[in-house]
Amino acid sequence: MTPIAALCAARAHSHYLTRLFAANPALAERIGDEASSPFTLAHMQEGFASLPANSEEALKHNLRKLRQRMMAHLITRDIGRLADLHEVVSTISLFAEFCVTTALAQLKPLLAHYGEPVGEESGEVQSLIVVGMGKLGGGELNVSSDIDLIFIYPEDGQTEGGTRRISNHEYFTLLGKKLIAALSEPTGDGFVFRVDMRLRPYGDSGPLVMSFAALENYLLSQGREWERYAWIKGKALTGDADGLNALIRPFVYRKYLDYNAYGAMRELYA
Repeated sequence: MTPIAALCAARAHSHYLTRLFAANPALAERIGDEASSPFTLAHMQEGFASLPANSEEALKHNLRKLRQRMMAHLITRDIGRLADLHEVVSTISLFAEFCVTTALAQLKPLLAHYGEPVGEESGEVQSLIVVGMGKLGGGELNVSSDIDLIFIYPEDGQTEGGTRRISNHEYFTLLGKKLIAALSEPTGDGFVFRVDMRLRPYGDSGPLVMSFAALENYLLSQGREWERYAWIKGKALTGDADGLNALIRPFVYRKYLDYNAYGAMRELYA
């Protein structure tokens, strides 16, 4: 099927596209021109760069507009049988990773008045590690998926170089909240992805962000069997992936298994 024929078929079968193209006729013409090939990282980078993101509200607006373009492109290719299942889930997963990394880079300067978070042991500047879990970590998102995230940072300490000092934990909590809002807060343009933070240690009752030391203590003392399996798909989208993997690997891949582990496996798959 040609891209134009695919676009006609998509418009005939998708109420979402009908409403979207009615509000933005230029988008329909654009999709007709570019739907002959998959929606790539280059499309995402070009699309975001073409929209000014000079404020938090502008960032939210632009990510949602870019999502509309991605969805229109993908729906057209999917209904027109130009894309297979692998392309669909890979494109959405790549887009989620792009939105997380791009939003984080745009939001960090908004906390510049606090300075940079510095580790109390290493003296090095710390970065937030955003971990994609579940379908995002496995590159298997579908069009209606939410994204499961966990926020980790390497070391406790305080911010330095700003007009006000706060702890690294406070700094990364603020940054994490801004990231969640940028992706999931409903606006007139909809949302980018719903964000689910319940896979983090202690679930909803736990802190939004956690240091390496706190995470290691949790895994050693309270980590449950289902968390071992969940972390198999964990993927660091930003920050120190090597440091996180070194911490998680002994928890996920134990040297020895006991009968309790076997029993937990049976319960999970019963």
